[in-house]
This record gives sequence, structure tokens and C-alpha cells, in this order.
Amino acid sequence: MKKIGYVIPVFPTLSETFVGVEIRAMKTLGHAVQPYAFSPGQHFQPADNELKTQCRYLSSAPNYPFANIWNFHRCHRFLTQQQGFSYLSLLRQGLQLAYLAQQDQCEHLHAHFAWHSTATAIVAAKLLNIPVSFVGHGADIYATPQDIDSKLKAANFICAVTKDMQNELQTATKSPVLHIPCGIDASQYPPLNTNWQPKKDFLFIGRLVEKKGLDTLLHALSQLPSDTNLDIVGDGPLRPSLNQLAHQLGLNSHTRSQVHFLGHKESAWYRQHANDYKALVAPFTIAPNGDKDTGPLVIKEAMALGLPVITTDLSGCNEILEQQYGLQVPMDDHLALANAMATHRLQPISALKQIRARAFDRVMDQFTALSQAKRLSTQVEAL
Repeated sequence: MKKIGYVIPVFPTLSETFVGVEIRAMKTLGHAVQPYAFSPGQHFQPADNELKTQCRYLSSAPNYPFANIWNFHRCHRFLTQQQGFSYLSLLRQGLQLAYLAQQDQCEHLHAHFAWHSTATAIVAAKLLNIPVSFVGHGADIYATPQDIDSKLKAANFICAVTKDMQNELQTATKSPVLHIPCGIDASQYPPLNTNWQPKKDFLFIGRLVEKKGLDTLLHALSQLPSDTNLDIVGDGPLRPSLNQLAHQLGLNSHTRSQVHFLGHKESAWYRQHANDYKALVAPFTIAPNGDKDTGPLVIKEAMALGLPVITTDLSGCNEILEQQYGLQVPMDDHLALANAMATHRLQPISALKQIRARAFDRVMDQFTALSQAKRLSTQVEAL
């Protein structure tokens, strides 16, 4: 099977576990995989430690490796179409990646995120005359796209993590656009716990950024009885302002502490503690710059852990839950969210058993990393 070079902006990182999960699934299928990145992440999941030691960073290549310079005519047109990078800078990085990929005998380059990682992968692939593909995720398509049309036309195929994205991107290219959502590593999840006795109410997990809708969540929490509790796992730029909002809403005081900011946690923490909670609350929204979550992995993980989901009508969530595997409310509507949380909180455990079982079967049938990797592998091998 073909050896695949994975090209990633930063690897590994705490919030992008889907990359490591996909790489391990492709290796399980029989592909040799070599990760490449522009820089290492400061925080990452222990599961990615082995891949980190295997990852090669572009800085390890010579500054100006001229081995493939005589093939630059193959990527000249693509280079001239890029507005986000200078011609010579992108050519240099493409030469560096080509140098490493040629040393490693890669037969296909596959980039995550349609930014400079994809542009560099396309240049390197053209220099080496091998196929190239990339994955569109969220911000790279909707918030801050960079020369996306030229990348769509230059790639041999493209992966979209939602059906909406697939349909949108396919209108702009004749290359195949595949719907390959991020999947979970099913081997990391035990059978559904039928002896579920949660002692806490609600859990949020994710980066503290605008598209997560945490201001809506805190306003919703302020409408609920004072003994309702919420744990927020994650960190990010909005943490100070969210702390301040929690105090303004009276959610954190000497007499009342409904919300707890727990900071970063490793993925193992989620698996260990998910059954402590009655629901995951994920009030996703669309940020002012257009950024939005697409097929959120945290929802799929909750379904695999038997944790009921309360989220919004964001299109990526609709594709996962289909109105029957969790609760959904309109985006940015804190009263609707509060009503859903209040209703769910009063539900007896016995009443939630059926939805837990349906959600578990759904994610194990439709959203495992191995099933998605098989589709990606088939396309890579067909080229």
C-alpha cells in the first residue's frame, strides 16, 4: 500500500486529536505514514507521543534544498495563483517538504487544513510528481480561507468533514470531493455502561472561543435552579471574560458556585469521568468571522461514552444527531437552551437509556476512524 506523508500545520496539539486518530487508523489498514509539520505543539495528548517522535519538521530540511529545483515549472502556475504567500517563500518550503518526502519515499501527500500546509503539500507533490489531497475543516474554509479555489483545482481529491462542505466545495472543482467526517478510535471506548448513575449535571469540553457559544451557556445556566452545576473543561482566549460573565450572572459567589472552570484535561479524563455527568452541553454557534465547528468530535465521543448530548441546530451537529440521537435547540437562544437543560435534568435515568443506546449504536456504525480511513485509503490507492 502507498506510503503517505501527512502535512500538518502544528503537530501534535491538544485540540486536534483527530489527526493522530486518523493516522493510526491508516496505519492499521497497512499504510506506512510519515507525519510532517511546521512546528510542534506545546500541549498534546499522550496517545500522540509516539507520532511526535516520528514527525519530521520542515526546519530539519536544508534551508535551500535544490534537488528538485529543475521541476519548479510543474508548480509555477500554482505558485503564481497564491496571494497568501510570496512565490519564493512558498517555493522554498515546497522544496524543503519535497526533500524530506523524497528521502522518506512517500508516494502521496495528504494535508490537514486548507492553509499553508495544503499549499506547501501541493507544491512539494508537483515537484515530486506524486498525488496530493487535503482536508477542509472549519475556519480554513469558512472564516479565513486562503486561495482556496486554486487549491481545489490543484489537488487530486479533497476531503470535507461535513456533507454541507462537500456540496459547497464540489461546485468549485472537478476533482472529487469526498465526505469523510472525523471519526473516533472505537478501540478506546468500552461497551455502553448500563449501570449509569451520574452525580453531576452538565459538562462542557472544548476551547474557550466564540464559536463554542459559552456566553449563551452561562446565560442559560443563570436561568436554572441554584443547585444546577456545570463543569467547563478547556482553555482559551475567552477564559477571563467568561469568568467575569459568570460572576456578573451570580454563578460564582460565596453562597453559590454553579460553574467550575477546570482548564485543560487529557482525553483520558473524558473517558474516565463522562459517566459522572447527566449530559454534555455543546451550544455551538457561528463566530462573527464565520468560523464554526464542523462535525464536532466531542459530540461523537459523548455518544460513544453514553453521555447524552444537548447542542444546537448547527449543520454539523444535525448531520451527527439527525434530531433523534440528542437534543438540539436554536443557536444563540439561551432561553431555549435553559429549557432543554431543565427538562433533561429532571428526566429519570431510566427514560434516558434508550437515547443513550441509540446514540452509541449510531456513532459506532457511522463515525469510527477505521470506517472513515477505509474510504480515504480506497481513494489514495485508486490514484
